[in-house]
Amino acid sequence: MQEGQGYQVCNSIWLLDDFTAENGATRVVPGSHRKRGIGPADELDGDPRATHPDEIQLIAPAGTVVVFNSHLWHGGTRNNSDRPRRALHSYFTRRDQPQQLDQAEYLRVRTRDRLSPAALYLLGV
Repeated sequence: MQEGQGYQVCNSIWLLDDFTAENGATRVVPGSHRKRGIGPADELDGDPRATHPDEIQLIAPAGTVVVFNSHLWHGGTRNNSDRPRRALHSYFTRRDQPQQLDQAEYLRVRTRDRLSPAALYLLGV
């Protein structure tokens, strides 16, 4: 993030299954989005998969939506259960930033033709 620009991206995780310590809940490190120029590996002896001393797991029931700054250090943990841990991930960015996935590249012409001008604007296509 460049000084004075503010944050540019927000993520959300829509829990379709319960997130538990056993089934690989997402972990986050509170405040890590403020550590400019420092990555998880810098604090974890080169292994970003190691447990961070400040990390917390997002333990929550299905139906929960978690919204967070995308610069926050986050990642999944190992699913040690015999059940899936399903979720939907959404990525939101400022209009002046590139999309995570170039939707215009994958949008079918027949789909584009059905969208309203407002929908086209919101999708940035």
